[in-house]
Amino acid sequence: MKRTNRGILYIVFGELYIKEALISAKSIKKINKDLDITLMCDKYTNSKYIDNCLLIQADHIRAKVDYIHKTPYEETIFLDSDTIANHDLSEMFSILERYDFSICHDYARKRKYVSELIPEYEKIPYVFSEVNPGVMVFRNNSAVQDFFKNWRTLFYKYQSVMPWEQPTFRAALWQSELNFYIMPTEYNVRSMACREKQDKNHDLFGEDHLKPRIYHMHANQKISQGEFKIKTVRGCYKECVKNAVKI
Repeated sequence: MKRTNRGILYIVFGELYIKEALISAKSIKKINKDLDITLMCDKYTNSKYIDNCLLIQADHIRAKVDYIHKTPYEETIFLDSDTIANHDLSEMFSILERYDFSICHDYARKRKYVSELIPEYEKIPYVFSEVNPGVMVFRNNSAVQDFFKNWRTLFYKYQSVMPWEQPTFRAALWQSELNFYIMPTEYNVRSMACREKQDKNHDLFGEDHLKPRIYHMHANQKISQGEFKIKTVRGCYKECVKNAVKI
């Protein structure tokens, strides 16, 4: 196996997901030709877009829970197979100069139905959002390894009622001693369908889920020109709602 201190890691199983991961790896190699890429999968795969292939045995649909701590790198960018690179990814490693771990928020913040299933999840405040483990960058140190170990413990504790990784990942992150940073959304751009799902499932997520807490914009854009004709909170609110981006 090629040795390097940093690289990209995929963990997949099944022919279709291996193919999807290879397309993702190709998109990276087009931009970062020298960036090392490791594919952990259940079938040996030889591709010019992969530098290392490590065989795994997938016992459930979230194999990353079992294998991410076995990364061959000191500094790792982990990517799900359904990702496409559109920019130089090597810049992501620079965040590890200050932090152990970095990841992006998920659209799911605190789900009502998950709170009813997982006590460790329920007691975390809404403001500590779920994060999306499909894109993350981390150092291979004791703090990160302890975090991954606790995640595995929580995942298997609740696997029978919650087979998805995000809820237990949120709980493990809350409990951890990690020095971590939340990357901006440019590093994990999701689909419109994923966002729309949140609006359609308030019975599962809760009525306050993704409800704007603070609007931050001038209700009257001409205030810098000496004009401010809005006189009421309701007037400000209406203008803010009209001009706000959708979170």
